[in-house]
Amino acid sequence: MKLAETRKRGGMVALTCATLLLFTVAAFAAAPGDCDGNGSVTMTEVQSAMNMFLGSKPVTSCVDTDGSGAVTITEVRNVVNGYMGLPIVIPARPVTGIAKDPVTGLGAASATVTAYADGASTPAATASVQSDGSYSLAGLSAASTYRLVFSKSGYADVSYYGVKPSQSANSTLEPVLMLATDKASLTTSINGYILNASDNTGAALTLRFRTGLGATTGDWFLQKTLYSGDYGYYAKDFFPAGCYTVEVVKVLDGVSTTYGYFTVYAIPGVSTYNNSQNFTVDTGTTPSTTYRAVLSWGSAERDLDLHVTGPLNPDDTFTTIGSNNTPRFHVGTSSSDPQISYPYGSAISGTSLRNIPAAATESYLDQDQANHGVDNGSETFTILTQQAGVYRVYVYNNSGAGYLAESGAQLKLYRGTTLVQSFSVPFKSGNIWYVCDLDGNTVTPVNTMTTVSLSQTYNLAKPVPGYPVDEFATFKQVQKPLPAR
Repeated sequence: MKLAETRKRGGMVALTCATLLLFTVAAFAAAPGDCDGNGSVTMTEVQSAMNMFLGSKPVTSCVDTDGSGAVTITEVRNVVNGYMGLPIVIPARPVTGIAKDPVTGLGAASATVTAYADGASTPAATASVQSDGSYSLAGLSAASTYRLVFSKSGYADVSYYGVKPSQSANSTLEPVLMLATDKASLTTSINGYILNASDNTGAALTLRFRTGLGATTGDWFLQKTLYSGDYGYYAKDFFPAGCYTVEVVKVLDGVSTTYGYFTVYAIPGVSTYNNSQNFTVDTGTTPSTTYRAVLSWGSAERDLDLHVTGPLNPDDTFTTIGSNNTPRFHVGTSSSDPQISYPYGSAISGTSLRNIPAAATESYLDQDQANHGVDNGSETFTILTQQAGVYRVYVYNNSGAGYLAESGAQLKLYRGTTLVQSFSVPFKSGNIWYVCDLDGNTVTPVNTMTTVSLSQTYNLAKPVPGYPVDEFATFKQVQKPLPAR
């Protein structure tokens, strides 16, 4: 038998098997193989996908959904499923993170992580927590959303809701704190501030507490209202130990508007987790098209800085640093020259550094929190007017080496008041966390960690070895005046 005939017969057998497989995952919004974009997959498109698999036709992205440059049997199977109206499986990169005992500070070694697809009672995948607290959960689908259950003998279970694996990059979740059974039955005190992103003042809103991480729906067990005189401060004594998701809402005439979600820990005997659990919100003064990145981190006194680079307004003039020739802006903190970032940097010294946008402002750093014995970290970056091109989001560890992965840093990206995506710092070494790219309304997770030397200033204006030459080594900074205050 000729090799070509063997390939064809093998491919047809694989295709026949693929048509018999049923999957218990939700269908993807756009069916793989629908290359003409008419909303359905035809037999002609199925045959085209098979030819791509066999190498007799050029590969196209409408079939090659993982962007590998080749069509796999899994991708052919999904095209067939689209033709037959069956659910789609999109292989995802692993879901990673750390789980630890917050009282001892040690990893929750031998704990089990079990993933359940929404609506399913049968586990989709499991993983074990390693001695350092790390875990990696593979075998999930990017077409599904999962609930993870962390369990260990002698410890209370912790549920993590709304986990959406990515097809393009590993998904890193925020740290999971597991309490021994005797600690989990206790209560403690919690407190923090809810602040307006634009001016760092207290927000008079309502907080709804739900049990578990990522718990954004369902009944809440506690609701607490903040009034104008509270300066955004909340506190609660005798709070049950555990991990909670807080929904921040404004209730007006019986209608609730959600402004975001954040995690609150109640850890008996460990006050650094319980105190100053702050959150920054946009109370609706900016358009629904506005993007805002909110960086927060744990209670230890560590200084993290939020940086964004992006495309210039075509009408802008700019100056050159060294031999840089790429017209991109960079927003970050720069106390030595607050005007070298776009449109300005943090110019006020003290506990809370913040800037108020002017009429022509396109992108700006709302706050640079510096006194982390008081505020414990909350920085926000806002894109009021988005230019065509890629915006890149970074977090720098300004506390010295070794802390970024342990900081519990999280970045939440909002569009208007809608949470688009959440990111947690990878459990890897490095002092620069490249979080994600934003291009139009497309968010691409990156989640890589690298290291710059202390001689390279944290405003990232100097060339950094190992970084793409079109980014750190060759961008220009825009000179603009600070707005009137």
